[in-house]
Amino acid sequence: MNVVQKGGVKILIIFILGFAGISLGQSKSTIVLGPIEGELARKQVPLDLGNTLPGIAPLASRAINVHGGLRLETPKKSKFSISLIQQGQNSLQLTIAGGLPKKPLQSITLSGESSIETVFKAMDLAVVEILGIPGFFSGKLSYLSDLGGKKEIFVSNALMSSARPQTSFQKITFNPSWDNQGTGIFFTSNRKVFNNVYHLDLTSRKISTIASYKGSNLRAVQNPRTQQVALILSASGNPDVWLAETAKSRPRKLTNNRSNESGPCWSPDGRRMIVTSDSRGKPQLYEVSLSTGKLMRIPTNISSHCTEAAWNPVDANRIAFTAAVGGNFQICEYNFSSRKSKILTRGKRDGMQPAWAIDGRHLYFTERSSSGPTRIMILDTEFEEAKPIMLHDASFGNCSQVSFYKPS
Repeated sequence: MNVVQKGGVKILIIFILGFAGISLGQSKSTIVLGPIEGELARKQVPLDLGNTLPGIAPLASRAINVHGGLRLETPKKSKFSISLIQQGQNSLQLTIAGGLPKKPLQSITLSGESSIETVFKAMDLAVVEILGIPGFFSGKLSYLSDLGGKKEIFVSNALMSSARPQTSFQKITFNPSWDNQGTGIFFTSNRKVFNNVYHLDLTSRKISTIASYKGSNLRAVQNPRTQQVALILSASGNPDVWLAETAKSRPRKLTNNRSNESGPCWSPDGRRMIVTSDSRGKPQLYEVSLSTGKLMRIPTNISSHCTEAAWNPVDANRIAFTAAVGGNFQICEYNFSSRKSKILTRGKRDGMQPAWAIDGRHLYFTERSSSGPTRIMILDTEFEEAKPIMLHDASFGNCSQVSFYKPS
């Protein structure tokens, strides 16, 4: 772990490995995953790492173990072999071989802004070639961490092997959400006394005020297909959904209820929206008309307390959400086609704040223990036998409210 002083802001950089010149020793932030056995293992595609360099193998192995659809095996038992060979600084040659005996199927040279990014790009391509589905490893996360004492916004890669803070307000900061270009983050903070909604441009470091109206300015989420932004504002009394055509436009009020609305969530095509509302007394999920503001309850029928919807980016029939189940909060899923819900997480720890990866298969969420500490987990939703995997240890602080971005 390295902390660098830059412009009065401490920057935390955590790496689990790199190419030549970067320490390859196992650090505190390395998560060692045990073998997956039983029924789940039989559903996974076995592969080996071929001639992959020893310095790169740990990160590639971590990606394989986290994914869930793949399984590391010996060359004699594997179906595919992937080799990652360094070609230059931040450059790799990926070779995929398969068959009996194994023969090269594809070879390509990849590069990125860092050694870790290049490895993740290679692993994404391997997932596409072997499983026929999108990879998510080269995506990035924004989330909250109290590592510096107060909750600040951090950005990390998709497996949280490296991270750095983006704010240092030492105030209340929450609800980070990527803009639809992945170049900035919307967030809420009382950095200027009252809760306002802001946008941080990660390139210029400029912070723009998005909403500073009377009352509470609580959240901004951008439409994935347009410049439109949904906001939760209480300018006219209770929190309602407001819409702005761009982040710089004056918003118009969409919902007009005596209830409290929160957690706006766009559909993948940007034409529909789900919100949480307590219009019936307890919070439930509703689809809101983008033309009239009318709410239509989603019949999850799994709990009297349902919040924090996250729309699957690949299958618009599926949404993840948080529900009170059996004395705890759990991550659940609702299917619009079957009109049925199912529980995805179980246990004595709370599961909340779900966020899909771009592949529509993996879910990030916050896990909270009974004593309060929080950490970010990832779950492969493809197989019921799959268990949530912890992405970081205590050296990252208490982390929560993850938002995922990767160009579609």
